[in-house]
Amino acid sequence: MGEVLVVLVGNLLTMIDMSELFGGRRRRARAAAFARGSRVSVPCVVRSEELTSGREQRGWIGVGEGPATWRVPGGSPVAFEPGELTMQAVDRQSVTFHAAGGRTELRLHPDEAPLVLRALAG
Repeated sequence: MGEVLVVLVGNLLTMIDMSELFGGRRRRARAAAFARGSRVSVPCVVRSEELTSGREQRGWIGVGEGPATWRVPGGSPVAFEPGELTMQAVDRQSVTFHAAGGRTELRLHPDEAPLVLRALAG
């Protein structure tokens, strides 16, 4: 009986997406902080001729009080002004936006897209 229980629990644990479980908590915390007026850093991937030399690069967009900024691990924040964004693709893990002219691509989690779009528009 104990072996059956161990196998059952093991199978259930493989079905739980732990990164999504803990990532959801972090996304909700960032959304709440942003709603309170705090500045938050949203993880994303950016491809831009000016910021990333045309390569995809992971980093964070800082939004909230003040202008939006882009920061890579170990780097300093720089201004992030992509202009008008158009949604290109969406799935459970990410939503991709292209800036007018196609020079910038932004990819982030769908739960955080409204927060970032609101900050970039305002």
